[in-house]
Amino acid sequence: MRLGVVVAVIAMFAPLASADIIEVGGAAVVAEPPANIALNQWESDTEIRGFFERQTVLFSDLALDHVNTGLVDHESLVVPGLVSAGTAVQSYLFHADSVAGFDALLSGYVVFDQPILGVLITTASMNGTDDFLGRPGVTYGNSPGRRLELPPGSLDTFEISGDRTRLDFTLKFAAAYDEIRIVTAVPEPGSLALLSLVGFAGLRRRREARR
Repeated sequence: MRLGVVVAVIAMFAPLASADIIEVGGAAVVAEPPANIALNQWESDTEIRGFFERQTVLFSDLALDHVNTGLVDHESLVVPGLVSAGTAVQSYLFHADSVAGFDALLSGYVVFDQPILGVLITTASMNGTDDFLGRPGVTYGNSPGRRLELPPGSLDTFEISGDRTRLDFTLKFAAAYDEIRIVTAVPEPGSLALLSLVGFAGLRRRREARR
């Protein structure tokens, strides 16, 4: 079989790779969510809990609330952007809901092995993307407080690192809960095809050496 044909066949059947969390710190933890994470259903005064939601290919352009790198410590610094239809993306959610409305202020961070494309931080954006970015089987609720509230209204802040692999956040929450949805890139299928091809070539060389 010719090399070009092998590449084409492998690329055709290569599945999407997965963008993964490789580190969390501070109050941020990775946790498996219950079936219901609406207000007062998944509470903690000490943890900002994050989990993988979904991998999908966008059927239409996705509007993100913020896409730039750097610290966002005022609502005037928010820069929205778009991810084009046809892009493979992966979504994660970090959730903070205090016990019995306790006034909490927690900071944490998360590091991914693929670039962060942007974040969703408003109630409308969260509610509007649950159907195609949310985890199947999880009830999110639609409380008006489901968002980040940036200064000067409150003390929530976040920062996407210059290399787009790390997100730091500080969340202040009490009666309402804070959530941030993170949208990351997914490794190209072509890169998987190349890795598969390298493995195929190595296997072929070993077989030929045995002859």
